[in-house]
Amino acid sequence: MKNGAHVLIVSRDEMLLRTREMLLGSFFSVQGAGRANDAKDLIARTHFELIVLCHSLSSDECGQLAALAQDQYPRPKILAMNATGVNPSNSWADMQLGVDEGPYGLIKKCAEMLDYTMESKAKAAHV
Repeated sequence: MKNGAHVLIVSRDEMLLRTREMLLGSFFSVQGAGRANDAKDLIARTHFELIVLCHSLSSDECGQLAALAQDQYPRPKILAMNATGVNPSNSWADMQLGVDEGPYGLIKKCAEMLDYTMESKAKAAHV
């Protein structure tokens, strides 16, 4: 079942952006932006419950987007994606997730941040 939460994903990496849009779009209403300026326009026009900032963005871009989001009410939550082996202190982020957590880790973390309970559709195998 799809949750009505609006999620913005921002990434300079086109393949990561499209993949994350498809994955998270199965659960949430998702929009993607490939440039920080496009994301700024979206944040100004649309209310998002969650903003996912990719490790492909500069720290300045992330800080600017986070500052813009903090001016909104209610304030969207911000998830910072970190490159493998990098653990920066992103004081602007509500939560951080390493890219090595993979697609399932991203879905789980977003669901957790949006208070969404994921239900498994897997069926037990009969042996």
